[in-house]
Amino acid sequence: MRSLAHIAKGFACITISVTIATGAAGETPKRGGVLRHVIEGEPSSFDCHAAATSFALQVLAPHYSTLLKYDPNDFSKITGDLADSWTMAPDRLSYTFKLKPDVKFHDGSELSSADIKATFDRLRDPPQGITSARKGQFESIASIETPSGDTVVFKLKRVNPAALYMFANPWNCVYSAKKLAADQTFYNTNVMGTGPFVFEEYVKGSHWSAKRFDNYFQKGKPYLDGIRGFFINGPGVINALAGGQVDALLFQVAPPDLTRLKNQRGDQVVFHTNSFNITNFLTVNVRKAPFSDPRVRKALSLAIDRWGGIPSLSKLATLEFPTVFVPPASPIAYTKEEMAKLPGYSLDMDKQRAEAKRLLAEAGVPNLKLTLLNRNVRLPWQPLGIYIMDQWRQIGIEVDQIPAETPQYFAALTSGNYDVAIDFNNTVSVDPNEVLVKFIPGSPNNYSGADDKALVELFDKQAGMTDQDERKMVARQFLERLMDQGYSIPLFGNNRATAAVKEFKGWKLAPTTVLNLDMADVWFDR
Repeated sequence: MRSLAHIAKGFACITISVTIATGAAGETPKRGGVLRHVIEGEPSSFDCHAAATSFALQVLAPHYSTLLKYDPNDFSKITGDLADSWTMAPDRLSYTFKLKPDVKFHDGSELSSADIKATFDRLRDPPQGITSARKGQFESIASIETPSGDTVVFKLKRVNPAALYMFANPWNCVYSAKKLAADQTFYNTNVMGTGPFVFEEYVKGSHWSAKRFDNYFQKGKPYLDGIRGFFINGPGVINALAGGQVDALLFQVAPPDLTRLKNQRGDQVVFHTNSFNITNFLTVNVRKAPFSDPRVRKALSLAIDRWGGIPSLSKLATLEFPTVFVPPASPIAYTKEEMAKLPGYSLDMDKQRAEAKRLLAEAGVPNLKLTLLNRNVRLPWQPLGIYIMDQWRQIGIEVDQIPAETPQYFAALTSGNYDVAIDFNNTVSVDPNEVLVKFIPGSPNNYSGADDKALVELFDKQAGMTDQDERKMVARQFLERLMDQGYSIPLFGNNRATAAVKEFKGWKLAPTTVLNLDMADVWFDR
């Protein structure tokens, strides 16, 4: 196990955590039982590499392994998953991994270095028709070599301060090279990895189920017999735990719901909180008039009261503070005092909104009409959408909302069939190479349609910098250009709260919804 401090000093994930205990000292995990938990959205694809929402990874992660992973008990550290050991060359341009022996896929075939190479080749240079949602994170990889069946060597084009973050990203599900060679689209509709659980069935609108993989390479694990994730949204989410139909809500829970669960279940339910790496913002479709006009985009931003909305949004939507696209734990995040100097973060809303109206009139759309694309997801989407519409209506904008189910939401974004959308960035680490990649023009997850070479150059410039003060300066130039051009409009962030029955052990709450989802260590104290 290796600390990340020697790789990128000051860039390690910072977490403040009150968690479900993994078991008091001396407790021995018990085998058996099926975990029943809520998943608030269904996967639009079974391909981890293409997926963009944590709801997909909630069902997929138990079936897969990654090369490295975040230590499930200390998220500031990296440990091996399929990798038994690894070394970094003195020049930091080469990483050599030795794989664990006797690792098997669920079809009985053995893992080798060829599977690692095929997986990362697909991630960094996807074949025609294949989506690699986080392709930009792998740009620093020059080549991948497999000198033996248990050894894989990554050669880098340049030093990447976030290299180990890259190798440990939970979206990098390792796939079978043989399956990919036969059909690169195999994993769009099939689930077959080396993870602790084998796929059983997916019933659309109902549930996803998995059973223990008896040949899992971590001997003695998993402890559970199986997992059943129920697709529930709206009021039914809280009702399911309050009524004892499920064991855990592992996404997030709003303060009023925490109070309700405490009142109804008492000490039968355990609550836990952590910092959170997700940020919410607006993405503007700059390919459509009048949103192609930067004055219109700036007006949309200036109309929003970021400070005044916190008292109500913190109660209804779990949104607790304004952000500038990145979570507070990021080394490039802005302090409250620094934010106050940025456009759109003034406490003088009368002045901001007067300027917003002036810009709309100047752009020829004083009576602007638009449609807000939103996800039909309980938190924070639904209350956030209501708040944004109210803010725009205060400057005379006529706005309608489309609350789309998750697959339809992403279909509208990728096709460009929207005006403005509530969007999000759910990162694993807080390193600039990961938190900024979504906003690079041309990135598969950048839905704005913007074409801005300056942003690409700024991202590439900061990506290999080893002086962290200089890197912070360049990364902030990226953020401020993004905000000035209004391709995306920054909004809010929050901490995270979840809930589970007290018998649920072996799981620690992460600062992101995509970590600690393989459930290999989970057990019930029953």
